[in-house]
Amino acid sequence: MLKISIIEGHHAALTRNTKNGARYYQVAYADMGGAFPQEIEIPIRNPAEAKPIGEYSLALSTFQVGRYKNLELNPFQLDLVPFNKAAPMQKAG
Repeated sequence: MLKISIIEGHHAALTRNTKNGARYYQVAYADMGGAFPQEIEIPIRNPAEAKPIGEYSLALSTFQVGRYKNLELNPFQLDLVPFNKAAPMQKAG
């Protein structure tokens, strides 16, 4: 299961100004199984939605079926759930 960590100093929302207005995001780190976690940006609707320090996983609502029936992430809505409350993955039998 993918683990996403929000660490001290990255628990506050950041703002990026675009031609369409302000975009809010939060810096996090995704453990992709390599030597080091990869820095990522989690989009959020407003600064109040910033997650506190902790470990998270992606909520199922983050995934969608694409136009060609492929599974994909919604890049504009990456919902996080606490890692210990994430649903365990079932092994194929």
